[in-house]
Amino acid sequence: MQSIQLSFRIILVISISIITIFSIKEVNIESSVNFLDKVLHFLGFCYLTLITWLSKILSKDLHVYVIVLAYGILIEIVQSFLPYRSFEYFDIFADFVGIIWGLIIIKILKNLYPKY
Repeated sequence: MQSIQLSFRIILVISISIITIFSIKEVNIESSVNFLDKVLHFLGFCYLTLITWLSKILSKDLHVYVIVLAYGILIEIVQSFLPYRSFEYFDIFADFVGIIWGLIIIKILKNLYPKY
């Protein structure tokens, strides 16, 4: 079990690094409310919620959701200081919806694998 958690922790560190790099990288977007961008936020934060939970670095599920959402908000705050990026409430909303879907998937996984 510990080797599985260690593997997920390594995946988590790599995932956070990649998400952080892409979130501060300059992009060319025609519209400030780009549908694909919101889908990527949704999928990324659903994935991040699952990986964070699977890594078992936090003892309570609520802490997982709060930390992942705080990370999303922090990314938006950092982007507000970058000349080529901007703060968007819709991004935070997409992050939040992704976290909720991650929560739903976690509930299903808990029922399938109660010992994890």
